[in-house]
Amino acid sequence: MILALDSSQSAGSIAILNDGKLLYSAYFDIRITHSETLMPAIDFAFQLSRLDKRELKAIYVCLGPGSFTGLRIGIASAKGIAFALKLPVYGYNSLEMLALNCLPTAGKILVVNDAKMQECYAALYDERLGELQTPEMLSPAEILNWDISGAIVSGSAMQLFTPYQKDYHLDFAPPWQNIPRAEALYYLQEYKAPQIWQPETLKELEPFYLRDSTAQIKARQRQKR
Repeated sequence: MILALDSSQSAGSIAILNDGKLLYSAYFDIRITHSETLMPAIDFAFQLSRLDKRELKAIYVCLGPGSFTGLRIGIASAKGIAFALKLPVYGYNSLEMLALNCLPTAGKILVVNDAKMQECYAALYDERLGELQTPEMLSPAEILNWDISGAIVSGSAMQLFTPYQKDYHLDFAPPWQNIPRAEALYYLQEYKAPQIWQPETLKELEPFYLRDSTAQIKARQRQKR
């Protein structure tokens, strides 16, 4: 039995799977902090499903990039459960997780999540989720320098690319394909290998940030004055 969880964005998601079958899935975008929602959502999932956490064999978690606070909460939760039950943790990034929603496709998949400050977390994938452009934090103008012509666009910042739809022959994922769901973390292994941390190496598991936090950036700006 597998527990999958994602708290990389403002919304959160958890899933329980067994032998490839999805037993439970929940997505919540209720504007309450992950510190208030994630662990209660996990506890409720096991209570409602009448499952025992001690039957878990592994945990899948979204590594980021995304919300600094959300990532810390999600990864700390995964590490805490894994440490207590001596489980391995498997990780994928948030851009891969959304790209999976756009399969099958015969073309490219551009995933762009809002990174604030007029920037995006972005990556470009082929029809088998191979990386054509590795994850970076860029402005929309910089992303246009990639070979994105004909791509399917997904992610929380995809509306920023609406002005370029005609010139770049872009298609946009419909709303139901643009929801980050935790079960995708499990199904991603069909296309690419996850990062894996065993119980004895859990201390090495860290979020995938791509940039410093807003607080760190402001602190550096104050130091320069």
